[in-house]
Amino acid sequence: MSSSAENPEVDSGDVAAAGVLRRIEAIAAIYGVAAGIALAAALGWRRGLALTASAAVSIVALRSLEGVVRRLRAVEGEAPPGLGWQYPLRLLLLVGFVLLLLLGWHDGLAVVLGLSAVPLALLVEAGLQLPSRSNTG
Repeated sequence: MSSSAENPEVDSGDVAAAGVLRRIEAIAAIYGVAAGIALAAALGWRRGLALTASAAVSIVALRSLEGVVRRLRAVEGEAPPGLGWQYPLRLLLLVGFVLLLLLGWHDGLAVVLGLSAVPLALLVEAGLQLPSRSNTG
C-alpha cells in the first residue's frame, strides 16, 4: 500500500488536499483574530482592525490562487481552460484592498503583519506535516 493511500492529506504532486488548505485558512484566521485583538489591546483598536482586515485579504488571496491553480491544472490530452475575466478583476480588487488598507490606516506595520497570516499558516502547516513525513521515509 502506498504512503499516499495511508495519508490522503499529503500532497501527491497535484493540488494540495482540500483538508490541508482548509486547515491553513483556519490557522490564518485564528492568527488574524488573535493578533488583531492583541494589537488592539496594546496599541489601539484601529491598528487591531487594520491587522484583522489585512489577514482577511490574505485569506481571500489564498482562496483566489487556489481556484486559479485548480482551473489551470493540466489534464493529459486536454488544453487547460483560460482564466476568464474573473481573475484579473479579483487581482485588481485585492490590490485595491491592500492599497486602501495602507493608505486608509497609515499603519504599514499592522497591514504587513496581517498580510503575513497565510505565509505564517503555511509554515505552521509544514511544521505539522514534518513528523508524519519523517515517519514514512
